[in-house]
Amino acid sequence: MFGLLNKIFKISFTVLLINISFGQENIVKNLSFKVDSLINSSINEKAFPGGQVYVKIGDEIVINKSFGYHTYDSIVKVENDHVYDLASLTKVLASTLSIMKISEDYNLDLNEPVSNYITDLKKSNKINTTFVDVLSHTGGWIPYINHHYLLKRKNGKLKKSILRNKKSKRFNIKVSEDLFLRESYHKKIFKSIRKSDLKNPGDYQYSGLFFFYVPIIVEKITSNNFEDYLNTNFYKKIKNNSIGFYPNDKSKVAPTEFDSFFRNSLIQGSVHDEASSLFNGKSGNAGLFGSAEGIGELIELFETWNFQNSTPILKKNTIDRFTSYASQDLDVRRGLGFDKPKRGIEEVYPNKKLSKQSFGHTGFTGTFFWIDPKVKLSLVFLTNRVYPSRKNEKLYEKNIRSKLLDIVFEDLKITKND
Repeated sequence: MFGLLNKIFKISFTVLLINISFGQENIVKNLSFKVDSLINSSINEKAFPGGQVYVKIGDEIVINKSFGYHTYDSIVKVENDHVYDLASLTKVLASTLSIMKISEDYNLDLNEPVSNYITDLKKSNKINTTFVDVLSHTGGWIPYINHHYLLKRKNGKLKKSILRNKKSKRFNIKVSEDLFLRESYHKKIFKSIRKSDLKNPGDYQYSGLFFFYVPIIVEKITSNNFEDYLNTNFYKKIKNNSIGFYPNDKSKVAPTEFDSFFRNSLIQGSVHDEASSLFNGKSGNAGLFGSAEGIGELIELFETWNFQNSTPILKKNTIDRFTSYASQDLDVRRGLGFDKPKRGIEEVYPNKKLSKQSFGHTGFTGTFFWIDPKVKLSLVFLTNRVYPSRKNEKLYEKNIRSKLLDIVFEDLKITKND
């Protein structure tokens, strides 16, 4: 009798598991269908020619897909091992990451002035700017300097004293395939940053200027160059090897913009950001390339809910400090390096369903990642929306990133709880 009951129980339990599995599978299929519909319709509306989406809930990857083509002529289909210019995601996935690790390993005090490591800044109005100030974008540094504007003569031609079409001993910094910068010009770039204005320190104003100093700071503290430090501590520790500067296989790189002002060519395989291109694309401001899957694997180091399943690269208290709001000022939505949701009652950036614990970053070329520890969600969405021109702003106008988050929250029945 007990044997029969035990057999019936086992059969019933197996049927229950099958039903749960089948139900979950249907939910994921429905999610995938809706994501496909959103991305493909966006491609048809020419918000971008192609893209990649990676979604992970808890410890399960529910979507890892590529869409469309490199360009609107539909010649090269986007595959999962293809890479995108990550633009300002570099600020987080290279610069901020390195500072997080250095703060642990070398006891870097984030409240000390940056000028303690960049002595030139001691002779500037930035002498007292701290790491907290620049990482939270409250240091008053101006947003950007268009260095490439200074490289052209009045007749529109590039200055031969600064740029040459062939590499030589003096002109050895590769800007593009047929453009090389005089190495000594970097002194002028940093002089421009040093002498730039400060505007309303304490107020939030997004700036990329500090991040040009990060490779120098990393080398000064660790005695390793920026690229080697990142590869050793982060990029080579993940299975996917797509993340890095200056990708080797150009055919797998989604092109960005046709630069008709400075480089006079289609930008593919070298960084889109003009200022970063003057550093051979190996800058702390922009320059990283990667796939959605590669970024998905890299940002697992921020998934503190999965720490019991891995050997953490960073400590939880370091992650919590950098990804929390850096200021009590409600107008400052930044963590340290990381972007976060706006805090006003009526504000919904980047999506109203995200918890205030969430964090991520966006990139000018059309890139995005976001993590919400409250619901154990990690999402990566890459596009080359700037192809063939940065004037295309349909990605923003159609609010596609927020719509993608809406789909994920609704179909997986995720609820936030601040």
